Amino acid sequence: MPYSNYPSGFANGITLRGVPIQQLHPGEVFFVNNSSVLAKQGVGGSDGNAGTYQKPKSTIAGAITAATSGRGDVVICMPGHSETIETDGGLALSKAGVAVIGLGVGTLRPVIIVDTLAAAAITVTAANVTLQNFEIRASFADITNAIDVSAAWFSLLDCEFTEEGANLNFLDYVNASGATANDCDGLRIEGCVGTAIDAAQNSFLSIVEDLDRLVFNDNFYSSSHANTLAAILCATGKDLTDCEVLRNRVNSVGKTTGDVLIDNDTTANTGIVAHNVVGHADVGAAVIVDCDGVRQFENYSNSTNTTSGALMPAADSIT
Repeated sequence: MPYSNYPSGFANGITLRGVPIQQLHPGEVFFVNNSSVLAKQGVGGSDGNAGTYQKPKSTIAGAITAATSGRGDVVICMPGHSETIETDGGLALSKAGVAVIGLGVGTLRPVIIVDTLAAAAITVTAANVTLQNFEIRASFADITNAIDVSAAWFSLLDCEFTEEGANLNFLDYVNASGATANDCDGLRIEGCVGTAIDAAQNSFLSIVEDLDRLVFNDNFYSSSHANTLAAILCATGKDLTDCEVLRNRVNSVGKTTGDVLIDNDTTANTGIVAHNVVGHADVGAAVIVDCDGVRQFENYSNSTNTTSGALMPAADSIT
């Protein structure tokens, strides 16, 4: 049966094997599969293949090379696909508007392993790129960051960051590293999970420059070490404007001091931070959100096991 690009799109959205595709893609579709489970009447993956379901590419990089910038192409990685990157930009998401989607759940999700070099990373250098439903695994000590973003409107959806073993870890999961203010505007991180075992873990998201329209929703971040920094760490003097930080669960149970959810030192921030729950070990003066200028609603803090969290900051009176 021939495939269709559905040029009219999907007005109500679409899911692929249960994975929601949250933006519409009118472009071409490229399949990637280097697992031993092949499509019916299919062949093994090779970057010399056309990238069809029966003749998939073997690497994400091979599919991105075949994609066209700005057309809305989709790269679909099959369940069981795994590849390793060993350099900074070993996987470069460098074509604007391309979505890279992993199929499968649990241990069948595609895996990107970061190895060999502390500077090895997935780089995002083109605007309007999506990465969805991957396990991103550290296999080297103190990898600086898993994903280095330097372009606007990057979406990271339903991904999980893991550590392959002791002292095999990321320092930061995502680094918004634009060279100038607002290079990384529109950054969206939703439905992602990070569970840090190593004591060198810093933050889920490190923000280097001013950032407008950050969306950081429905993520889970867990670390048991006292030196873990805030989940969202802003560089000195950098603003978050019109940010949306909702329904996150942060469990820094070893953290005895310092900001837990957002660490920011400016007063020109704007946006909404609401319905987050944060665990920590600061029984004295915990600050879960240090981001002057944002409006907060129903954020809860807890420093003790088996108890219920307290509203922080306290609710304002109505005047």
